Amino acid sequence: MDNNSRYKKKFPLRAIVAFMVILILLTTISFILFGLYPVRREVKNISGYIESKPLNNDANLSPELRRLIDEIRSKEHYAAFLNTTLKHSKGDSIALFIDLRDSLAILSFKGVSLFESKISGIKINSGLKKLPHFFRDSLYSGPMEVSEEISSIEKFPVVLKKAPKDTIEANQASAPVLPVQYDVFLAFSFANNMVIQIDQQEEDLIGTKQDYRKYWRQYSRWFRNKNLDALKSSSERGYIYHLAIELAREDARSIYRALPLKPAVVIRY
Repeated sequence: MDNNSRYKKKFPLRAIVAFMVILILLTTISFILFGLYPVRREVKNISGYIESKPLNNDANLSPELRRLIDEIRSKEHYAAFLNTTLKHSKGDSIALFIDLRDSLAILSFKGVSLFESKISGIKINSGLKKLPHFFRDSLYSGPMEVSEEISSIEKFPVVLKKAPKDTIEANQASAPVLPVQYDVFLAFSFANNMVIQIDQQEEDLIGTKQDYRKYWRQYSRWFRNKNLDALKSSSERGYIYHLAIELAREDARSIYRALPLKPAVVIRY
């Protein structure tokens, strides 16, 4: 009996077709539940909010007037960013400012820049891109307090050193062993269904591939749970607005460890 005959006996055509049909059905259901349904719910929410605002239809305006309106909107957005900065300057904790215009991630304390890092990559999902300026400025610019976070590194690294038994052993003791350095990937989530992802820009890993895969499994599991919670509760918005930036590995590490627990984040689009 040849190999083809064995294959047909073990995997009959009917079983293969049934498996493919089930796979297609599961894919379709997943797309509806986690794709179309959250998006339609969020579009409905935004549409209702926009209809309550007096908006001007600039489709029939001249190019010069449209350009002037865009400049005014840009100035208003920058004024909103400065106003947010001023509000947070009255606080007593370090905050993260993400300036997408100038491609900078800034650690700020009372309005003073403590550390700046150049953003090398920016990804914004389509929902966040298409939000009206006033809606984005009021809900997704900040200051927003982090509600959950996931990270591939420890927030507070621990250095272990064995205590000496006497002064002789203390004099002979070697320097403490520094903690192992891992690649830097982290994500912040907020109560307004916003997720900010910060990844290292380096493609070469200094840690193990096992640790890298472990983090992304944890991130994927958290993201799925977020979608399931949104489906269970009608009060949840359902759609997740996502912003991802890339920083130099050591800059991302320094920023994460300098931030307090549940830090405030401000964004300039």
